[in-house]
Amino acid sequence: MSTWCYHCELNLEPSSCGLACLKNMEQTILGEKPETVAAVIVDPIPGSNIGYPVPPDGYLQGLRELCNKYGILLIFDEVQVGFGKTGKFFACESWDVVPDFMCLAKGFTGGYLPIGVVLTTPKIADEFRRPGKDFRHGFTFSGHPTVAAAVLAHIEIMERGNLVQKAATMGKYLKERLEQFYKYPIVGDVRGMGMILAIQLVADRKSKAPLDPKLKVGTWIRDYCWEHGMILRNNGDILVIAPAFTMAKEEADKMLELMEQGICEAIKHFGL
Repeated sequence: MSTWCYHCELNLEPSSCGLACLKNMEQTILGEKPETVAAVIVDPIPGSNIGYPVPPDGYLQGLRELCNKYGILLIFDEVQVGFGKTGKFFACESWDVVPDFMCLAKGFTGGYLPIGVVLTTPKIADEFRRPGKDFRHGFTFSGHPTVAAAVLAHIEIMERGNLVQKAATMGKYLKERLEQFYKYPIVGDVRGMGMILAIQLVADRKSKAPLDPKLKVGTWIRDYCWEHGMILRNNGDILVIAPAFTMAKEEADKMLELMEQGICEAIKHFGL
């Protein structure tokens, strides 16, 4: 269970809610009875479909404590947000939280070859090393040597090029620039971390009222950027960016300029 403060299901504000979502999670566990809950699965930062909402400070730490309290395993899905994208090697490092399992893929090889892995703690792994306790499950291509070599080469390149720190530095620059877009009334929220960022477009920033979905404003801006030489992803009225770690400042400025032009032109086109 992840959080999305901008669209809080309890209709509360993170500055004053007292982490009500965490209390809600504990009540859910108690309602299900802790002994029936094997694990809690969480995206530390949910993915591009909802625009990378960053959890409030204390949520993931509190979730870790809840799982410890009730003997429940904690699983983090870092397939999309792991491997440097947030400016840390793993997103959960930003909150110093260690899960019992971590799922990784995609960025593990830099996209050159397909791979998916599940990491776990020595304590849990040792359970599968005991006679008669082996994990009898696998795939034909498990442990493929070429893919394993690609993973090692990718990690070496990231470390040699200091790419995680570059992602943190460039991500900070991108977010500061995107936050300048608040001068446009249809920009309701800028969120994300590192090189995964998003803009939520709205009809009214104060009430968070959505744009009329029939207008397809986000799609119009996407198409504008496409026609001017840049591929931009949108999920409805959420504009999403997840550029390469190696992006130069000149490239970042060009991307931001096109996005800003697209927003300005959309305001004129739709009379917003």
